[in-house]
Amino acid sequence: MFRARAGRRPPHAVEIAFRLSFLVVLIDAGGWLLETFFLPPTGFQELRERSGWAGAVQQAAVSAGVLVVLGTGMLLCAFRMRQGRNWARLALIALGALYLAFLLTDMNMDGLGLAAVHRYLPELCTAAIAALLLLPASRAYFSAARRTG
Repeated sequence: MFRARAGRRPPHAVEIAFRLSFLVVLIDAGGWLLETFFLPPTGFQELRERSGWAGAVQQAAVSAGVLVVLGTGMLLCAFRMRQGRNWARLALIALGALYLAFLLTDMNMDGLGLAAVHRYLPELCTAAIAALLLLPASRAYFSAARRTG
């Protein structure tokens, strides 16, 4: 499951991108938990005030479900990318481009200070994944995987 296809070892850049994918999912899940339930004012409290207890539980469950689906999709792409599947590499590159576009359109005039880096860490890591997968060594790995089948 964790091995590359046909005994070939992926380049270092692909391994880093693989591990960064896990980091992005962990940061997203941890940030969601903190903002929803622990950091005041919690998102759950705000939802409960606006929608009542049942509405807050329903909205939290829906957002948790979406987070699980997206995280699972990213990890599936990361595993397939590590095995040499070019479609997974392209999906992660596209995701990185979308995250980077979100980061650039959401930034305010303060730029990337320490608070902004903390807030946008998943976007920065996903953009780094895309950059790593565009390196020549990574592209060669996926080209060789396509030739060997």
